[in-house]
Amino acid sequence: ISSIVRIFAIFLLPAAVLGVPPQVIGVVAPLHLFAQFWYHTQHIGKMGFLEQIIVTPSHHRVHHAINPVYLDKNYSQIFIFWDKLFGTFQEERDDVLPVYGVTRPVRTWNPIKINFMHLWLLIKDAWHAQSWWDKVRIWFMPLGWRPEDVAKQYPVYKITDVYHFEKYDSHVSSSLVTWCWFQMFVLLLLISYLFGNIATIGAPDMFVYGAFVFLTVYAYTELLDKSRFAWIWELLKNLLGVYVIIQFDDWFGLSKYIPAVKIILLSYFILSTLITI
Repeated sequence: ISSIVRIFAIFLLPAAVLGVPPQVIGVVAPLHLFAQFWYHTQHIGKMGFLEQIIVTPSHHRVHHAINPVYLDKNYSQIFIFWDKLFGTFQEERDDVLPVYGVTRPVRTWNPIKINFMHLWLLIKDAWHAQSWWDKVRIWFMPLGWRPEDVAKQYPVYKITDVYHFEKYDSHVSSSLVTWCWFQMFVLLLLISYLFGNIATIGAPDMFVYGAFVFLTVYAYTELLDKSRFAWIWELLKNLLGVYVIIQFDDWFGLSKYIPAVKIILLSYFILSTLITI
């Protein structure tokens, strides 16, 4: 969610002000990003002397774990000695198997809701807090902090036993799961076309396309959640799709590759709406 306000760019501003050339920032920034990918694995154990220097898979398993002993530890991204310096280091223990996740578990398959759920909780807590001081300091307090009056009046479920808790399951039928797989497959094809032709599609059409992708994901994950409003999101998605075809007499130039694309997609939009309902 922080990518919306470009926090990473804000952190780089002091480097630019101090005179670090833009070419250096342009090279280091993606290296810094991709250097964080490799350690998301369970297949690599302890790495000897490197454990003292860099962030290893073992260190990062701790970072993602919700076991009490592992909470709020190993924040470093490249070098682990920063955590040791600031007192947030925790070694992975052989007797404590890391359990990944968040202590306030999600109760949805909708990735858009998941991305905003913690921000939304902060906003609601700030709104419900009686004290103006609490309304302000909630944005600066440690992770998990809630105003005392809000926590009592609006309790939030938290996992207490990390090895025994009920994972979210909306208990949907196999036919519904199959239908959502189909929706995801269709979306994958359409997104592949978008990525392959994004320069040709250009602005503002790419944002219309993005809105269609957004609505598609929202609609079929709401359906998986058994939301009674899922059909509304599906209808909005398909109305947007019909609008694009009527407005441009095409699907963002796809007809030059598939002449019958308009008929295929219109049929899909109608069928998808009816099946969802």
